Amino acid sequence: MKKIYILYIFILIVPVLMAVDPAPANLSYIASSKSVAQAGIVVNGNHLYIADNDAVVNYDLSQPATPVETGRENLSMTADTMYLYNNNLVVCRDNYYGTVVYDVSSGGFNSSGFYWQWSTCNKVTLYGDKAFVVDKPGYSCNGDNPDDHVRMYTLTGNNTTSIPTALAAQNVNAFAVTENTVYASMESQGLGVIDLATNLVKTTFPDKVYYSLQIGGTKLYGRSKTSLDCYDISNPQSPKLISQLSN
Repeated sequence: MKKIYILYIFILIVPVLMAVDPAPANLSYIASSKSVAQAGIVVNGNHLYIADNDAVVNYDLSQPATPVETGRENLSMTADTMYLYNNNLVVCRDNYYGTVVYDVSSGGFNSSGFYWQWSTCNKVTLYGDKAFVVDKPGYSCNGDNPDDHVRMYTLTGNNTTSIPTALAAQNVNAFAVTENTVYASMESQGLGVIDLATNLVKTTFPDKVYYSLQIGGTKLYGRSKTSLDCYDISNPQSPKLISQLSN
């Protein structure tokens, strides 16, 4: 009987022990960075690209504890957004200086041969073989009425082809894209959920204005002036706010 009781107690205790989180690992500061990322961070293999005022800087991360600056490309103006597409670093510069594209397959900044005519002073989001491009709030960079739509392009060869239709979205501060949905934070309308099949805004969160939107798996993260918000986008066109972290 004693062995049976001991076995019974063991069966009861083991799940409790397994549910207890292990002691947190000690964290230590291992490296410093002398540059400030103003337009996001792009990682390509062992190479890290960040915006440093009027330049893009390449760091070699082969030894993570001792990152080494291996290249610097002057941009003439602060970078607004940066994205990676098939080993091409797409850098959208502020204030009418345009978009530049570098081949970074070797780690350095080489002319890509790409000519992506995306006007200037844009914000850009890439998804698959499509680029979504929007004027910055208050600017018109190609003579059109500013801030009234998001242009769409297909990425093929050395050029981009404009898709005839555009998304109706005004004063876009930030946006992110999934396969069939665009999430656009608009100054006057809040967070809008746009159906790519119909190019119509399906849902809005009028009081939610973000200056940065990022998608991770089935979650959409929005950074506002006061909080970091998380939405469940398991159903992409019906996001649900599930958490907020105050700044």
